[in-house]
Amino acid sequence: MAISARYYLFPEGSPPLKLSQRLVEGLTHGNDAMPQYANSRQKAVGVLLENQDGKPVTINRTYGTIWRFDADGKITGGLHEAVVHALESIDRAEPSGGTVVSLRPKLSRKKLEDEFRWEPSSADINLLIRDIWPKTKADRLQDAKGVSRKRPPLTFDARHALDEIGGGFWKIGNQISSLKDPSLKGFIFEARTLAAQELEYRHLYEALAKMGEDQLELSARKRSGKGVWYAVVEVIVQRERYTETVRVIREQCDGRKAAVTAARRLLVENAHLFDESISLGTSVMTDLEWEERAFPDDVGP
Repeated sequence: MAISARYYLFPEGSPPLKLSQRLVEGLTHGNDAMPQYANSRQKAVGVLLENQDGKPVTINRTYGTIWRFDADGKITGGLHEAVVHALESIDRAEPSGGTVVSLRPKLSRKKLEDEFRWEPSSADINLLIRDIWPKTKADRLQDAKGVSRKRPPLTFDARHALDEIGGGFWKIGNQISSLKDPSLKGFIFEARTLAAQELEYRHLYEALAKMGEDQLELSARKRSGKGVWYAVVEVIVQRERYTETVRVIREQCDGRKAAVTAARRLLVENAHLFDESISLGTSVMTDLEWEERAFPDDVGP
C-alpha cells in the first residue's frame, strides 16, 4: 500500500487546524511563515496513512512534535535545533577499556523529548480521524493559513519553456566566471550598450551586466581578503542513496584570515558530531558567495 502524510496544528486554546502539504513544505524550508504564532511554541501532529486506490484506508502511525515559531513566525530555527539534539542523542561507542561515560547523548535525548515532542491524546486523534473520514461537514477541520501566495498551476508548456530556457544557464555562469577583470569590465560595458540598442532583449542584457558586476566584485574581494567573510561548517548525513546537509553552522567575520581562524575553531567545537554516517564540511566564503549558496534560515553556533 502507498503511504501518504497529513499534518495538523493544535494551537493553544483553539481547535486543531489542517495544514496543507504546500504550507508544511514552505514552513520546513523557510519559504513560508505563520506570523499569527510568532514567538510561541505550538503542538503539531503528523499522520501517516496507508492508501488504496488513492484513498486513505487506515492510519499507519501518528507522532506529535512541537514547533517553535520565531519572531517572524518561521519554524526552521527550531527544526535545526531539534536535528542537532537528535544527532547528539546517538550513543557512540567508547574506546576499548575506557571508563568515562559521556552524558551528552542522555541530556540531548531528554531535551529533545521535553522541548520538541508530545503525545497526542485519544481525543486529539479522534478529531483527526473525523477529519480524514468525515461523516458530516462539521467533522472537517479548518485549513491553516501561511503568508506565501498560492502558486498558480505550472502547465506542461510553462515547465517545458523553463526547462528549455534554463538548460543553458550553467554555460552563462561558467563563461562569466572564467573572465579576468579587464575582460569583465568590457563585458559589462558592452552588455549595457546592447541593452540600450536591442530593446527586445534589454532585460536579458541587463541581467548579464549585473552578473558581470557581481563577478568583478567577488574577484576584488578574494584578491584583497577584506570585507565580510563567513566561516562555514556543514553537517552532512550519508543516506542510503544520497547525502544531505542537515545543519549549517556559520560565523560572520571581518576578513578572510579571521574566517579561516573561526572555521578551525568551529570544526573543533563540533567534532563530536562526526560519525560513520555523519561528516563535517568546512569552508570560508565571502558574503556574496554565502548569499549565492542560499542556505535557508541557517543556524549559527
